[in-house]
Amino acid sequence: MFTLAFVRRRTVCRRTGPNRPARSGPAPMLRDVTTSVDGPPRRSFRIRVLQHEPDPEPIWPLPLPRPAVDAWWPGAAVVPVPEPPAPDPAVVRAARAADLAERRAIGESVGLILEVVGGRVPALRLARIAAPQVQRYAAAATHRADLRRAVGTRRPAGAATGDRVCSLRIDRPADGVAEVAAVCRFGRRVRAMACRFELLSPGRHAPGQGDARWTCVALRLG
Repeated sequence: MFTLAFVRRRTVCRRTGPNRPARSGPAPMLRDVTTSVDGPPRRSFRIRVLQHEPDPEPIWPLPLPRPAVDAWWPGAAVVPVPEPPAPDPAVVRAARAADLAERRAIGESVGLILEVVGGRVPALRLARIAAPQVQRYAAAATHRADLRRAVGTRRPAGAATGDRVCSLRIDRPADGVAEVAAVCRFGRRVRAMACRFELLSPGRHAPGQGDARWTCVALRLG
């Protein structure tokens, strides 16, 4: 049974008056009011626990390995990186001269092939610088109708006489191999020429002819 003093205290603690409008935002803390007969009412608070995720831990980068030689480390010595030795000037000059000689030999071979294709020189002249299949290809190209018209006797006024190489590009994809792309003029016409040269011994295409030389093993006319 409730005593009269308890009922009075409960009545006084109740909130009277009009209801307040609902507030937007986080929910307020809930409070419980308890009373006792002997003393004043005591208030106890109940806290609502919300869902909470802990802060993410920082992801630090992995430590880099310490270099073998560290100048700031006590007792460490700085080891200088050795520089490559300077090339011998005589070796550089010899290599440059050999490269120029090879390019000159290949250019002369291209010029001779041009004369054979244009009908100025017989195909037998290619025996020293070209493989048999290249000789047959050059001899067959001499009978092409477009080239015969290009190298006719009638030439425009002011034009240079004779067939010539307008431009020449030599690429070295490997040791002993040279790929040539040339633009040649046959009379009034301009043709593209592609050749492949290989450094072969004379026995492979003409036995008994000195040392190895640049030999044309493939030829195509555009």
